[in-house]
Amino acid sequence: MNISADSHALATAIGTDAVSVSNLTRDFGRFQLGPLDLTVPTGYVTGLVGANGAGKTTLLKLLLQLQHPDSGTMTLLGSPVAEGSVAVREDLGVVFDAPIVLPEWTVRTAGQALSGFYTRWDASSFEALLERFGLSPRATVKSLSRGQGTKLMLALALAHQPRMLLLDEPTSGLDPASRRELLDLLAEYMAADESHTILFSTHITSDLDRIADHLRVLSNGRLVESGSLHEVTERYAVVRGPRRTLNTGQRELIHGLRERADLYSGLVATTATASFGSEVVFDPASVEDIVVYLSATDKKVAA
Repeated sequence: MNISADSHALATAIGTDAVSVSNLTRDFGRFQLGPLDLTVPTGYVTGLVGANGAGKTTLLKLLLQLQHPDSGTMTLLGSPVAEGSVAVREDLGVVFDAPIVLPEWTVRTAGQALSGFYTRWDASSFEALLERFGLSPRATVKSLSRGQGTKLMLALALAHQPRMLLLDEPTSGLDPASRRELLDLLAEYMAADESHTILFSTHITSDLDRIADHLRVLSNGRLVESGSLHEVTERYAVVRGPRRTLNTGQRELIHGLRERADLYSGLVATTATASFGSEVVFDPASVEDIVVYLSATDKKVAA
């Protein structure tokens, strides 16, 4: 990659985070993001997960200055995120869940239009990605399916050789084969340079099992879990057992308690499993389990 020595040194410096958010808030009235403190480490894939409406897309838009915070500070690739700043535009590739180019443009025109904004734009790389994705350069953007639109956005994002990708639901609308193809491409991107970083917002948590190194779990606008994928999943287990055995102390240990007929289930910290009797069953918690049960608990508290 053709990045400056200063930029490379910044990206790979020990302790430097690709994203740092401190005391961030954005109040919409019915929903408030934050106060939020969050970091994304350089050189890794970080999954940003949570139920719909948790604040994932809002956070990404704030980082990209598509919205403006009410309070707090943000840094992106070592530079403060401030209104009017374009210092890191060259180093960011962005994919939202719908094309952000004019629907009347052809696929090739979209590439030509964006190429003027980036000094590292690689036309041959863009054409190769179109061929890999099976996208006709002559097709209009409005004629593309949702999945094809996502592939176009990814081709546009990668063609200028960014240091970091911000992805908002990139696999939504893709069939299983296309999802695998996209994840393989992201793995290739990460392997190409140790400073490459991805912040990956998704509700398809199985994708994270394949590619994510870290997790940041949002619920109701707040950060409720953070750590490496292994650390977060090892902290929890799913408990299932007969309701008649459930006492008040155990109830307080369960996140997102569900009670149906004679059975209950929920999420518990692995350090708390000894507080339950022999009639219960513990299963390893998946990323989906953690998102679902922690979100249910947070809604109950917020209500």
